[in-house]
Amino acid sequence: MTTDDPVAMAYTILTLADLAPLAEAVERDAWLDLFDAAPANVRQMLGLSNCRVADIGLLASTAIPINELNRAMAVGADRQPSERDLDQAIAWLDAHAAVGWALQVADRIEGAETHASLQRRGLQISGPGWAKFVQRLPAATPRVEGSALRTSLATADTARVFGNVVQAGFGLPDVTTDWFAALVGRPGWQCFIAYVDDQPAGGAALFVAGDAAWGGMAATLPTYRARGVQGSLIAARLAAAYRSGARLLTSETAYSAIEGEPGFSSYRNQARAGSTMLYARPNWKRPV
Repeated sequence: MTTDDPVAMAYTILTLADLAPLAEAVERDAWLDLFDAAPANVRQMLGLSNCRVADIGLLASTAIPINELNRAMAVGADRQPSERDLDQAIAWLDAHAAVGWALQVADRIEGAETHASLQRRGLQISGPGWAKFVQRLPAATPRVEGSALRTSLATADTARVFGNVVQAGFGLPDVTTDWFAALVGRPGWQCFIAYVDDQPAGGAALFVAGDAAWGGMAATLPTYRARGVQGSLIAARLAAAYRSGARLLTSETAYSAIEGEPGFSSYRNQARAGSTMLYARPNWKRPV
């Protein structure tokens, strides 16, 4: 890429705050498409639902009550949500999602007005939130430890290997293997498998939409943790995103407000890879 490349120049001028709406939007679009990809029997077994209310993406899984699968995304990413938008989003989550769903507010509308609006609806901030990371592309390739590590793009022949390693790495129900395998070869998606000594050790996915890409579903089998698996998958996705025309790669991870707190390996993997944390995105929930 040269300095007279108009895309490169545009992204040089944009601040990280300017990139935040792109990062929120591509995450939303990736998750909505991930839900659309689920086979009909998987949707039924897991109670999967998804839709949009204005710019807000909505996800629900009654069988897997975790916030990744039960939330409102990109709230305020493009514009201040109207009172009607918020009411419709909350009503949809109440009707479709597992108890304990979260409403995730983009950093650009964080403030007293938004807080007051959500508090009037019985919501409050729960926990430290999620860290929203971005990395401009092209990026320096992260150093990957472990000569026995290799990554490869999943194909039709290895789709179930990818689905299984992600399912097992996260400890999700067996039926999610078919769901994740359905992403292999789907337009917009690239799925990667990491191998240690030629054995499947981890997996991760990349979704590309125009100038922006989202990296997620990064899982490692317990036997292979702390061996550089996720570092290798981050490197593979950075390279693939750039080859696919993206100029921004975003991911999100659990976040601790306490420096040095044990755990949070995904957060540290992103930092080691050179990603920039834009903000900690709060989860708004009803009090238990």
